Amino acid sequence: MVPPYEDREQTAVKHEVLTRYLKAFVPIVGNWASDIAYIDCLAGPWKSVDPALADTSFARAIDVLRATRTLLADRGKSPTMRCLLIEKDSTAFGHLKEYCDRVSDVEVAPKSWDFTTHIANVVQFAKARNNSFPFIFIDPTGWEVLEIDVIAPILSLDPGEVLITLMTSWITRFLSDETKRFERILRADLPRILQLRGDEQEEEIVSSYANSVRAAGKFKYVCTLPIMKPDQDAFHFYMIYGTRHSRGVEVFKDTEKHIIPFMHETRAEAQHRRRFERSGQSEIFGPEAQYRETKFTRFRQKNLEIAKSQLMRALESSDQILFDDAWPIVMQFSAVLESDLQTWLRDWKAAGLLQITNQVGRRLPRKKQGQYLRWRRN
Repeated sequence: MVPPYEDREQTAVKHEVLTRYLKAFVPIVGNWASDIAYIDCLAGPWKSVDPALADTSFARAIDVLRATRTLLADRGKSPTMRCLLIEKDSTAFGHLKEYCDRVSDVEVAPKSWDFTTHIANVVQFAKARNNSFPFIFIDPTGWEVLEIDVIAPILSLDPGEVLITLMTSWITRFLSDETKRFERILRADLPRILQLRGDEQEEEIVSSYANSVRAAGKFKYVCTLPIMKPDQDAFHFYMIYGTRHSRGVEVFKDTEKHIIPFMHETRAEAQHRRRFERSGQSEIFGPEAQYRETKFTRFRQKNLEIAKSQLMRALESSDQILFDDAWPIVMQFSAVLESDLQTWLRDWKAAGLLQITNQVGRRLPRKKQGQYLRWRRN
C-alpha cells in the first residue's frame, strides 16, 4: 500500500500546519466561545489514498475537534463544534458525503456548492449561533477563487480567523498571461509586479495578497509561511494566516517553529526515496546527509534583515515600545523566531543602544510583564 503522502509531501506539510494550529487554537477559543465553527471552503477530497480519508484536511480537522473537546471538557468547558465542508466537484463531493455520513460525534454539514456563489450561506453558517468563533480554511488548487472582492464577507467575520493557500508557483508561471486576469487578486499592484523577476516578484505577489487580506478582513496581523516543493529548491505555495489578536500570532509562530524542520525532513526523505527509485541502490548515509537547499535559507536571511530593520525604525521613532507590541511586529515575518528577536535585544542592550524597563532581574523581556523597550538617544 502506498503511504498516504508519498509524492505529495507538500500536502503533508500543509495538513500539519492546519492540524498543529487547530490543536492550539481550539482549546484557547473554547475557553470563552460557546461555539466553534470550522469551515473548509474547498474540502475535496483530492488525491487521497487512504480508504478512510484520514489523509484529508477535513478528516484531520475533525480529529482535532474530537481530541480538543475532551480536553475542554476536563476544564469544565463544552462549546458546540460544527463543520461546514464545501465541495463543488460531484465525484469528490460523493466521497465527502460518504465520510460525513459516518461521523456521528461532531456536527458536520457537507454541501455541494461552488462556495464563491454561496458566500452569504457561509457567512450565515458562521453566524448561526451566538458567541461563535469561525475558523475559515480556503485551500484551492488554483487562484481564481481567491478574488478579494468575492471572499471579503468571509474575511470580515469578526471574531474569526482565516488560513489561505496561495499557489505562488502557478501564479508566477502564468502571471504574464493576460487572459488569467490576475488583477482580481493582485489589484493595482499587478503592473508593478509584472516588472519584477524571480524571488522579488514572488515575494511581492505574497505581500500584495497578504495586504489585501489584511485590509478586507481588518486583520491586525497577517502571517505568511512558504511551503517548498519536495524535489525542487523552490516554493510551491504560501499559507496566508489572518488574525486580530497577538495570541493568534503566538500560536501560528509556534506552529511555524515545528513546521519548518518537519518540511525539511519530509523533503529529505522524499529526495532520498526518489534517488533510490532512479538508481536502485541503497545509500550508506541517511536522507539528511545529501539534503541541500538554498531557497529557504536565502528567504529566512532576507526576512531577518527586514524584520530587524523594521523594529529598529520603530524603536528610533518612539519614546518607548511595550515589548508585547514589539513582538508581533517582528513575528509577522516568516521564518523569524523569538530567539532571533531576543538576540537582537541582547546585542543592542550590550552595545548601550537599548534600555529595557521593569526587568525585575531578568536579562531579556517577556510578554505580559509590562516591560518597555527604549532606544537610547545621544
